[in-house]
Amino acid sequence: MAATSPSGAPGILYFDPNPTTAKLATAGLQLAGYRVFNAATQDQAIALCTKHGPGGDGSIVALLLDTATAPAVSGATLRALVQVPGAAELPGILLVSRANPTPIPGAEGLPALKRPFTIPALHKILREAIDSAPRLAPPQRTGPSDELRQRMQLLLGQTLPRVELDAAAIDRITSAIINEASLPTPTAGVAISGDVRSLRLESVLQMLGSDGVRGVLTVEHDDRYVRLHLDQGFIRLAEVRGVQEEDLRLGRFIVEDGFLPPEVVEAIAAAPDPRGRVLGQRLVDGGQLQAGELAQVLVHQAREVTCHLLRWSEGRLTFAPTTNLHPLAAAVAEAKAELRVNEALLDSLRRMHEQAEMGPHMAGVDDVYLRVDAEVAKLGRQAFTREELGVLELLNGRNNVKEIARKTRAGTFAVATVLYRLTRGGLTRRRIEPLQT
Repeated sequence: MAATSPSGAPGILYFDPNPTTAKLATAGLQLAGYRVFNAATQDQAIALCTKHGPGGDGSIVALLLDTATAPAVSGATLRALVQVPGAAELPGILLVSRANPTPIPGAEGLPALKRPFTIPALHKILREAIDSAPRLAPPQRTGPSDELRQRMQLLLGQTLPRVELDAAAIDRITSAIINEASLPTPTAGVAISGDVRSLRLESVLQMLGSDGVRGVLTVEHDDRYVRLHLDQGFIRLAEVRGVQEEDLRLGRFIVEDGFLPPEVVEAIAAAPDPRGRVLGQRLVDGGQLQAGELAQVLVHQAREVTCHLLRWSEGRLTFAPTTNLHPLAAAVAEAKAELRVNEALLDSLRRMHEQAEMGPHMAGVDDVYLRVDAEVAKLGRQAFTREELGVLELLNGRNNVKEIARKTRAGTFAVATVLYRLTRGGLTRRRIEPLQT
């Protein structure tokens, strides 16, 4: 769609699939002296941003997206726009409905104006967004050092012995190579990257699930990482390494789901495998597990790993789209063992709510608890669930929460929840270290 208002004026890329509201806002923007690039579809928005954005003639200085009509369409358009070269540096403003003030997961930090709004209010939020946008400093171009210039002259002389170049030409070639080498390049295949401290992991995961993309979401921090294999709104597989505070290895879930006793799993896991197969594949190949059973266990593991991951507050996040699924993820999909992204998010948010309710009474992974034997005896074994009995039997004044979780093959959160109930009921108490005098 052609731009309105005179050329030379600052340009606003305005995406609105509703022609009626688009006309009203466009008229107001023109009155303020902006050049408006109207787009009613995602393809139009991308074409205009490519031609007139930072990677084109530079006319567009801000992105304005209406989300009141079709939030999902506007969200997809925004995600497509930030992939256009230079567009991620442009300030963005959302026009939202009062009933849905945060319609795009992951874009909660963008300034938003609620409909209905006045034209002066629109002018104000646009001006503030444009004025506060970071200005990129021009690159500092310095000439090459004498040593580098001499090395370049020697290399050019050896490579092109018949070509004579003066000092100025050698300087230009050397400077061009330096400038090209200093340009940042994204990691091959990575479509999204960010710092967990400035992102909401649940919003990123919900966005990827809603879009139905296929790929691997990786979150790394120090020497630990989690990888979630996503496919069409499902979490097919989770990989985890380096997590110390909870046992998230596959063997725990094989035992928890009742397929094999712990000693069998530990013996197979400890034995070397010349073919380098992962534990799950070894168990299927050896006949200890059926393919459908392995799929069930992998989904159980993926659920727990996702719940654990969403408690991370630090790390580096990347998402890389893929064409084909990991073989184990493909096996899970073939077996119809399903874990929807929304289902995993709901489980995690429930646990966060329970954690908030427990507050300071929630057990830490290094806390040690004691049984109040007299009170436990009054109730008898029949008063306790299997999970509660398993925890009670391990409360010997030495085992901490992490050790109890490992020995019961339960998660640390599950053990903490049981201890909260038992402690509030007067059946256990936290061990207090004596004061050193």
